[in-house]
Amino acid sequence: MALKQKLEDEKPWAILRMPRKRYETAQPWKKAGLSRAKFEELLLLIPDELVSEMRDHAVAEILVESIFGKEAASE
Repeated sequence: MALKQKLEDEKPWAILRMPRKRYETAQPWKKAGLSRAKFEELLLLIPDELVSEMRDHAVAEILVESIFGKEAASE
């Protein structure tokens, strides 16, 4: 793969809207039970709208939990 193409490709941490350092620390591919290469390959297939929706839902759950406690977030 040419250097120009590597620089133009969207990075997995950018798709997940997180800094690279946090992506490296969190290692989401391990939590998914996949190799890093396979995880990143699959991540490129997910539509951007779905990633945004999932992120918004996760942020909403965190807010509900912080306001009402864990019981409210699980309902």
